[in-house]
Amino acid sequence: MSRFVRSVVAAAMALTLGGAAACGSDGGSGGAEPDIDLTTLDVGSLPTEPVTYDRVTSIEQAKAVEGMRLANVVPLPSEIIPEVSVPAQIASVAVRTFIDFSSRAIKIRTTAAPSELNAAAPGFVVGFVSSGKSNDEYPALSYEYENIVLLFEDDAAATSAAQALGRLDFESVAGSEPVELAKYPGAIVHAEGGDTKGLIKSWYATGKFVVFTYVWDNLMAEAKTRDLGKLTARVERALDVIPPALASFRATPKDQLMNLPVDPDNILGRTLSTTKLDSAQVGSPGVFDAHGGLHIVQGTDSAALLERTGVDRVAWNGGYLYRARDADAAAEIVTEYSSTTRLFKRADSPENLPNAQCRKYSGPGAADIPYYCYVSHGRYAAQVSALQLKDAQQRIAAQYAILVNAH
Repeated sequence: MSRFVRSVVAAAMALTLGGAAACGSDGGSGGAEPDIDLTTLDVGSLPTEPVTYDRVTSIEQAKAVEGMRLANVVPLPSEIIPEVSVPAQIASVAVRTFIDFSSRAIKIRTTAAPSELNAAAPGFVVGFVSSGKSNDEYPALSYEYENIVLLFEDDAAATSAAQALGRLDFESVAGSEPVELAKYPGAIVHAEGGDTKGLIKSWYATGKFVVFTYVWDNLMAEAKTRDLGKLTARVERALDVIPPALASFRATPKDQLMNLPVDPDNILGRTLSTTKLDSAQVGSPGVFDAHGGLHIVQGTDSAALLERTGVDRVAWNGGYLYRARDADAAAEIVTEYSSTTRLFKRADSPENLPNAQCRKYSGPGAADIPYYCYVSHGRYAAQVSALQLKDAQQRIAAQYAILVNAH
């Protein structure tokens, strides 16, 4: 499991050089933002100019963009079961969008051979992982709740794939027990065999989609007892809520995928890309609306903050970028996320960028990306992270310069 993945959970617990001077813009008073001479910032060798993304350049990229669109309609775990309102386990958040069954998104959830899964799913376009957990304070009493939505080219492909994928998943573990859902007899469901008493998995076709539901109950697993009624109720609840939401999704026709815009609102182009610079940060860059963004910025506190500040876009490219209602709202995001807590202590801000805030995580797993820095400019608020404070300071300075130079 990656250090980046662990850092996401830790953060959720606490919730080319330009010479222009920066000032608040894009609505709101933005009065707290000082004038900054970008030429005085230490950005190392990092880029400081925004990037322009046009249409997709490969079918793989097109499918990934389609997955971002899909994320915007997939229900949040808390919208399915309200108590599933805290960030998922660290292994569950590494991959969100995927286009192949050899992806870690699938490999950590089934032992079936990826080659067999791929062969069993002709017409597969893209998948998106939605995950959450029921209890953060007492993890041993929690259950992990994951719904992986797979988009296919047509209804027939989805129906066939659900049967085939469910069978391969079932057969991959000796002693697995088939389970019938009276409410959804078409679902392929099984409780995993052996001593794994807390796990149930379901594959269900609905229109062009297959909903793969994965529920792991930590208490049942520890006690080695299975409450099948509780497990099946959680699966049925997913199937009550997810298919109606998916019905609103308008899939891009196959012959139009290569026309998809990567970054229609020029949000992703304003981010500092660090995924190729830092092996601790893994995942595919993406941009989502406010709802889709809550799949990656998890937790009820984040949901309340994004709603309060009018966030309508969230991008991730190694760090996070939020487009808020106005400059005051963006500054509020920085204030909220940069606050010190028992687990997060204040760290030095970059030189000549006094409006940036940095902090250090010193809780469990402190070796995993301890440094976080935040800044806002206009209606944009940004978060970066790094293993070393110097790197975090340079990254937030470069990110600030990109935001200024994007105007």
